[in-house]
Amino acid sequence: MLEVTETRLRLSIWRPASLDRTYLHAQDGGSGSDRYSLLDETGLLEQIYSWDSGRYDILGSSEPDVTDLIRSRLLRPFSQHESPAKRGVRRFRRALSDLLEDSKVRAGTFWSDCPETVPTGSEDLNLRANVALGVLRHFLWVAGVYADVPDASVLLR
Repeated sequence: MLEVTETRLRLSIWRPASLDRTYLHAQDGGSGSDRYSLLDETGLLEQIYSWDSGRYDILGSSEPDVTDLIRSRLLRPFSQHESPAKRGVRRFRRALSDLLEDSKVRAGTFWSDCPETVPTGSEDLNLRANVALGVLRHFLWVAGVYADVPDASVLLR
């Protein structure tokens, strides 16, 4: 069973914002009065996709060294501390593919019982899941969907 934790994994996809209007930006004029200037769109991003794991530690369903490996290849390179240019969707897709092909990752993630069962007549069959691999495959699908969005970037936190 997944462990409930305070930490959550959040994936979001961003693209450069395209503002339909011109906006003014308030700046302190030094004398207490506000001066306004046109807002520079450069560097503004808009969120186009978001996914949240809820309160569950989805990476907790793997061996500690595998969890560390996944964090080092995904969470650090695609954190808010990196520039959007370094967090591109295509780069994210390559990182996910590499993780899913890694035999250490496949062997170090666990299958566990799910709350859902399927009645088979004589008994109920439990639907088991490998949560960590399932999430990595979901992320790979998301990356494939947004791979061709110009200048799209990934943020994992």
